[in-house]
Amino acid sequence: MRKLHYHSDCSFFAGCEQMLGNFFESPEIRVNFEISFSYRSSERYTEGLQRRVKGELKLDPLSFPDLDSDLSFQMRGPKVVTQICNSAIRILSIYPLFLYDVVLLHRLLMRTKPDILHVNSGGYPGALSTRAVVVAARWANIPVVLMVVNNLAVGYTRPSRWMDYPIDRWVARSVDLFITGSEAAANQLRFVLGLPKSRVKAIHNGVSVRPGSATLAETRDRLGLDKFKGVVFGVVALLIGRKGHRILLEAVAKMCDEDPAVVQEVKILIEGDGPLRVELAEFIDTHNLHDTIVLVGSEENVVDFMSALDVLILPSVQDEDFPNVILEAMSLGKPVIATRLAGTPEQVEDGVTGILVEPRNVDQLADAIKYLVRNENIRLEFGRSGLARYHNHFTQAMATANYLATYTQLAKENSDRFQRDIQGV
Repeated sequence: MRKLHYHSDCSFFAGCEQMLGNFFESPEIRVNFEISFSYRSSERYTEGLQRRVKGELKLDPLSFPDLDSDLSFQMRGPKVVTQICNSAIRILSIYPLFLYDVVLLHRLLMRTKPDILHVNSGGYPGALSTRAVVVAARWANIPVVLMVVNNLAVGYTRPSRWMDYPIDRWVARSVDLFITGSEAAANQLRFVLGLPKSRVKAIHNGVSVRPGSATLAETRDRLGLDKFKGVVFGVVALLIGRKGHRILLEAVAKMCDEDPAVVQEVKILIEGDGPLRVELAEFIDTHNLHDTIVLVGSEENVVDFMSALDVLILPSVQDEDFPNVILEAMSLGKPVIATRLAGTPEQVEDGVTGILVEPRNVDQLADAIKYLVRNENIRLEFGRSGLARYHNHFTQAMATANYLATYTQLAKENSDRFQRDIQGV
């Protein structure tokens, strides 16, 4: 049986890791491959992995130095001085650490000897080890190497990326096929790494319909919605700047000023936690939005939470590609309001399954919310169309089958190349 090894490097089992869970639990992949998985060891990641993956899996947790934490420091004096010092440390350290990771991962690959290496990167450039492992794989003569890039690749307009250029060239030569979740991300990656079209392939993510743990009535009661008769909107995202929560709050504040009557019919629940929680809470206090917006924290079962919504909102402003939360909302028959970023137009059909708005456009976001409040029939039709689109394009089975076909094709091409080399000799 062929061996398939996965590698990832993330601080927790985030959205970009969810397809890994699909692969690890896929009977079709397990029938065809003996699989193993290496990752950055941390208690938080391991807990998330264990919650997501229930079956047996050969694991190789590894320890890697972290450029952004292990080698940074704080000092007295101007902030800019600290930033300059940390940048200098990063520049001096990146290549020694990269080579350290290459050696560590080469030892792992020489021991596991996979036929295919699948690298899961949160973005590009992503974590240092996700680039080091493909170089290690070439050193270890691993036949097939593919890298999945789960966000838009970052170009060389930032000084922090200039030192990455030689490593990027090494990576570009070492990977047989790059995979992205959307065509938009594929185009960006080709541009940044100077790759031909044949070296980058877009495969849409897929999600499964996960079971809930409570009835809809129980969930609405817990969320304080048992007596609310209006339209419930919700956000499911980390409370970080790029997710655009502040834009949503500004849109609601604008609605309160211009159309207070419609706001009486709206409840917006914000699920998740993160560093912006205090700032968002202060905004809600300052603008007296307590009756409309509620920060509910992290939900134990997000499916229960999403089932209680009438509409999902994802107001992201940057660094988004093919969000799984949109697919999950569609799988539950929920219409979606999302920003027009990267792969979201490949998920949401504007005016058919939801509404797309421009990033940071407070007016468009407010208008989209008011439109769906006032048009129940359209809201319901969007949900039905979204559910149909999910079943036609974005199921877990479809995504896994597309990856399995890609593995098989790459393995066949490598075998054919090997046979040609033998015949040539």
